[in-house]
Amino acid sequence: MAFADVRSEQGSMAEINITPLVDVMLVLLVIFMVTAPLLDHRMDLTLPQRTPPPPEPPAIVSLEVAPGDMFRFAGQTVAPAQLQAMLENQLRENPGFVLKVAVHPDADYQSATTALAAANRAGVDNISLD
Repeated sequence: MAFADVRSEQGSMAEINITPLVDVMLVLLVIFMVTAPLLDHRMDLTLPQRTPPPPEPPAIVSLEVAPGDMFRFAGQTVAPAQLQAMLENQLRENPGFVLKVAVHPDADYQSATTALAAANRAGVDNISLD
């Protein structure tokens, strides 16, 4: 049985023309060959490192400024002349402590300033005001 040129009544061929299909496939192949290397990009990531546990919080020592030029340091009543010496002793015993200063509403401004100046002269760096 021989292959004959099969034509319909109008004279057109009934076979599939694969030339446009091959052209489309070659164009797609070239597109994929050009874009494939571009898709392989790497990102530099800095991953989190293990950190040591946070240090324990510093000790908090309270200083209350009371009316009448009186101070209460760590629950103990202190005269203004003794305040700087007590702060220096506390700093030697517990370096890095936080001094929490609370001023009574009836205390005068000079008493609060005296307390802060004594803490500054004693070398206290961490002061919290209430």
